[in-house]
Amino acid sequence: MMQTKFKLIFETDKSALDLVLFKQSLPKNFVVTDEASGIFISLNSSQLEDHKCQYLIDRELDRHFFLTCVKVKASMVRKQVWAQHTTKYRILDGLDDNIGPQQWDYDLSIQLKLWSLAIDCEEVMLQIILFYQIIELEYPERECFPKYGDPSIPPEPLTECRLLRNLATHSGAVSDRSFQLKKYCEYLNIPEMMHDPTDYQYMAIFNNKVNLLMSEAKRIIERKITITPCLKK
Repeated sequence: MMQTKFKLIFETDKSALDLVLFKQSLPKNFVVTDEASGIFISLNSSQLEDHKCQYLIDRELDRHFFLTCVKVKASMVRKQVWAQHTTKYRILDGLDDNIGPQQWDYDLSIQLKLWSLAIDCEEVMLQIILFYQIIELEYPERECFPKYGDPSIPPEPLTECRLLRNLATHSGAVSDRSFQLKKYCEYLNIPEMMHDPTDYQYMAIFNNKVNLLMSEAKRIIERKITITPCLKK
């Protein structure tokens, strides 16, 4: 049996953590050590640097935060470390030479605001909800989304966006009334459960699928943006 080790990183001073009670609150397979360089937690794992352990410890720290308001993060201790500096960047572009005033409507102004919020959002669940709201304004009726029932093939893109939104915004078991959602879970090869942000498999799926909703939302807005001036009547 191997071990995956995490260092605890505190938003405030670590003295805010009652170490005795903290240890008491954890499962017995969580080994807490107070070392010169900080407080560490080790978990038995099937492999070194097991990412599934990250979700197990994050679950405990989320519970601790709810109970105490002490914000603690767990950083995996790795044998190999890559320095990474994350920055946001934009690919800038100019306006078309023939650009004219926008023909505004109720939906487009909201859709552009939702796009701005979604692009700057770092939480994939929130991105899915925001991108889908852009789609929903364009296609408000259920009839706009082809029904899905064959898990051997992917859904139509619009339908898949709707199914992903449903998984992202609800919790618990998929209702027996949600036939299409059950079939979609079968297609994804996941349990018939709504999105679980503590589950590594679910998060991997949503991270891979968010671009689908972004593409559909972008297509809708691009179609409505006025590029050339309107001809005067």
